[in-house]
Amino acid sequence: MKMRHIGKMTAVLGVSAVLLSGCGLFGPEKETSSIDAPPQSQMSANQPNGTLSPDVAVQGKEQAVQETNEKTVYLLDANGYVVPVSLTIPKSEGPAKQVLNYMVKGGPVESLLQGGFTAVLPAGTEVKGLVIKDGVATVDFSKEFKTYEEKDEKKILDAVTRALTEFPNVKTVQIWVNGTPLTEMPTASTPITQLDRNHGVNLELADGAVPGNTSAVTVYFQGQLNDTRTYYVPVTRLVPETADIAKATVEELIKGPKQGSQLFSSLLRTTRVLDVKQEKDLVTVNLSSDILKYDDGKEASPEALQSLVLSLTDSTGAKQVQLLVEGKPFASGEFTKPVSRPLQLNPLAF
Repeated sequence: MKMRHIGKMTAVLGVSAVLLSGCGLFGPEKETSSIDAPPQSQMSANQPNGTLSPDVAVQGKEQAVQETNEKTVYLLDANGYVVPVSLTIPKSEGPAKQVLNYMVKGGPVESLLQGGFTAVLPAGTEVKGLVIKDGVATVDFSKEFKTYEEKDEKKILDAVTRALTEFPNVKTVQIWVNGTPLTEMPTASTPITQLDRNHGVNLELADGAVPGNTSAVTVYFQGQLNDTRTYYVPVTRLVPETADIAKATVEELIKGPKQGSQLFSSLLRTTRVLDVKQEKDLVTVNLSSDILKYDDGKEASPEALQSLVLSLTDSTGAKQVQLLVEGKPFASGEFTKPVSRPLQLNPLAF
């Protein structure tokens, strides 16, 4: 998916006659169409696997181990950023609905939270129904969904949209409350008829960018969890309008977070972008040798390289990234060849 021109997007304030009728859209507390769960993959070599122990139920003298799945939920970190977090949760017939339930304050996620992370959806919120059809996920929340502070409105929309569009058969999201479709959020009146990943996450305006004449790139900076652990935070930055989204993504990642941000980038600001090109599902990035200054000119920071892969696959929709240094592949490690985006990110077992 190519992210472009958020500043130019106009909210669509209509809903289809089928949705307005409200007749029989939602089944009883479950998804009425099945969802193909994302394929499982191993964590990249530079990330801890951090999986949680499966739930175990003791029945007499035998132990029955509950089957689990790895899913991505969106939570708030200690600094208020919306962050993807990988959880190991019980397997469910309605995985999209379950993911949203694990984003509710006071819900099942509470026993897993640590490191300053908190749930994002208002306490008491229930998912009364969820339908996926033709790439559109329509979710019906209970009235508690409306009970939030204005400062959290965009964060809630970011989290719900990103969490549902993690599923490969969901492209856009529509929100209902108590059986009624919403065209705008109740507190700050943000238009919400149709939401997709083009709306970004943790949105900010780049220096020198003029609203209404911008392109969007999503870059993955890092947050500090403790003295030794970090995690990745997506930030959608509106930059001066450009046709070269891939190059703009790398340049913004190198520039780093805005002044005063609690985030940081592992790429040295002296790193130069020698060339960036995209051919279908592959982005090739050629960087100066400053990328190797992590370890006496021999290696690059694993976190820096992972940030590049995450940022480029998110911003351009490419499936793989090939990283070069002064025109040559890395001499060793997993980045010698094109690298795919990891499906498990920021495991909560920090």
